[in-house]
Amino acid sequence: MMGSTLFGGLFGSHSFEGVITVCAVCVFMLLANIIRRKIPFFRRLLMPTAVIAGLLGLVVKEIIQAVWGFNMFNELTLGALIYHLLPVGFIALCLRERDNYSKEFDSGRMKMERVAASKSGSIVISYYLIQGLIGIGVTVILGILFIPQLNQATGIMLALGYGQGPQQANATGLIWDLAGHMEHWGPMAARNFGLTIAAMGFLWASIPGIILVNWVARKKGITRKRDEFQKAGDFPASNIEDPDEVPLSESIDKFTLQVCMVGGVYIITIGLIYGIEQLFLLSGQKFLIDLITVFWGFAFMLAAGVALLVKAILRRLVKNGIMHRKYPNKYMMNRISGVSFDLAITAALFLVSVTTLGSLWIPIITMTTIGGIASALFIYLICPVIFKGYKDEAFLAFYGMSVGTIANGMILTREIDPDFSTPAADDLVLGSSAAIILGFPLLLLIAQAPRPGNLWWVTLFIFIYLLVLITYLLKDVIFKRKKDKKKQTAEAG
Repeated sequence: MMGSTLFGGLFGSHSFEGVITVCAVCVFMLLANIIRRKIPFFRRLLMPTAVIAGLLGLVVKEIIQAVWGFNMFNELTLGALIYHLLPVGFIALCLRERDNYSKEFDSGRMKMERVAASKSGSIVISYYLIQGLIGIGVTVILGILFIPQLNQATGIMLALGYGQGPQQANATGLIWDLAGHMEHWGPMAARNFGLTIAAMGFLWASIPGIILVNWVARKKGITRKRDEFQKAGDFPASNIEDPDEVPLSESIDKFTLQVCMVGGVYIITIGLIYGIEQLFLLSGQKFLIDLITVFWGFAFMLAAGVALLVKAILRRLVKNGIMHRKYPNKYMMNRISGVSFDLAITAALFLVSVTTLGSLWIPIITMTTIGGIASALFIYLICPVIFKGYKDEAFLAFYGMSVGTIANGMILTREIDPDFSTPAADDLVLGSSAAIILGFPLLLLIAQAPRPGNLWWVTLFIFIYLLVLITYLLKDVIFKRKKDKKKQTAEAG
């Protein structure tokens, strides 16, 4: 008792609860890692350790809350972890250096080029829009026939929880709760609704995702050694450090440099969003002021854009001889992104409240099931058209991200492409960055959708925008068929 009073006095009660919550996240991650390593079922299922940790913590939290009536986690801390760690993960991925992609084929060594970021970004936005239409369709039908208290625009949360992950679902849910769009269901209902969809997305990325991995592996004749673990000594030093990088034995630790670079990019991102906020406030336009919270919710996408710009500047400085060493290290940046995504996913599952959702489970189960099937089907059909030479790797990558996060996409891809020898992983990062521009119209919709009378035109806009993007993605196929038809007609004549 004296110890807790002492620490509470030193750090403040809220700060102390926050530290305990972060430590609890770490403990559950360790327990989940033991479960995954020691229980063959979980190892073969290849469910991410972060998802196992989150579900384990969620069950423990719900039991304690039901029996003793208190929440064992500080929800403010969990929300902060989700919000800040996802941009940090994206920044680390965008700062790392890109690989040279090549793969062995029977006909020899063939170079594979990454597709244009605009195309991979269009795929990302397209499945956002498909998920949004499915979600709105489900909530409109349920709202009219069975649950009249349900705000019919809440279906757009499927695109946020599935397509954009727990951070956006958490941020947008809080905005909707403050505006009272789901007040009938109690405090923080919108946030719980969005986070539960995100949690269901992690399950869809894990269980059906692994089924798809095994299907692709059999189709490609790949033997996956799931029960073998790489030893530390088997990892080549060349994968950790390039000759022209800052040495490990500098006056400052090399990993510290990586963390500081990520932090520097993130503070630039926050400053950019804050500047946009001040400009919108000065304008006095209600429409622009409503967008402020949406920009804060999309911080992770803006962070990716800033990181790519910073990397381009660093490359230019090296090329011009102003800077003589490369500072971003691919291996360490991967580690930073891995830690960020793991902790964010676990914290998001901890925030879900099973008991407070009540009858909202009906739309959640319905829309997540239809949305998961539709996302897989769309990506499976579009990948052979866009990704030449690595359609299977791209399919798994984009499917994982469409229902989970970029981390889920990389986990699935790594099962059949362990060395990332194809551009699939890079397409995820650059496609997400391009989606910042392509997804700008969605910023307007999120703020306006739940307001009375807005749903019909929001749905119409989503449908038209989806048609535009699909046409862009298929234009090469469409025009090629027209040219082939003209050629055949000319030859026949």
